[in-house]
Amino acid sequence: MFVLVSGSDGEALASVEDQGNLRQLHTEFRGVGDEAAAVAMATAGLGTVDGDHAWLDAGALRAAGDGSEAWVTGFDAMLAYAAGKGWTSEDGARVRAHIVRS
Repeated sequence: MFVLVSGSDGEALASVEDQGNLRQLHTEFRGVGDEAAAVAMATAGLGTVDGDHAWLDAGALRAAGDGSEAWVTGFDAMLAYAAGKGWTSEDGARVRAHIVRS
């Protein structure tokens, strides 16, 4: 699962992609700068940019999944792993993910 922020002509859009892959959470900026990416992520309700990381909204990520029991179990395990590494906010509402820029 990853958040994709891409754009052209000065406009950027953010979306959740590859929802079935719960082992590689990250954020990708394709052809957009950090400022445009931050605006797109905030507009989509997906999170914020903080240097080389993004803080992603866990509820928005959960809403992007298929909702099946297996998916929810996998998603919860992904968040638990992230929490164990210190990659979640104290309240668990946000999860930190690295940013890949291209």
